[in-house]
Amino acid sequence: MSLFRLDASILPGTSASAELADIVEAKWSAAHPGEPIVRRHLGTDPLPADAWTQATIAGFTPEPDRTSAHQEALALAATLAGELEAADAVVLAVPLYNYGVSQHFKAWVDLVIAGAGATTPILKDTPTVLATVRGGGYGPGTPREG
Repeated sequence: MSLFRLDASILPGTSASAELADIVEAKWSAAHPGEPIVRRHLGTDPLPADAWTQATIAGFTPEPDRTSAHQEALALAATLAGELEAADAVVLAVPLYNYGVSQHFKAWVDLVIAGAGATTPILKDTPTVLATVRGGGYGPGTPREG
């Protein structure tokens, strides 16, 4: 059994979505002691800005005509899709910024789809937790308390 954990906060030291994912990870680890956890953090290890564009263009380019950028993007997309396909459970820690998910999370989703294929139900039958929060602090003593 393995858990795949994705963190997408641009503020990893103060991430509420990461705090929620920590709880899920701890519960999963307690139920599956010693089992591997694969982590990817888009805030501290961002994906190349042009990777999805290059992977998409590569999909419409005959293989002999693909550039090294196309090949690298397709390899990255396959790696990202493979991380999910290999997982027995998934936790996605995804904060919302400006009323939506961040561009780096969206790029990750697009690359996973490019790597798996648009019709592949990559998370089907995989227990998945989406830990999502709005920005800002809401705890005692903060301006948004309550």
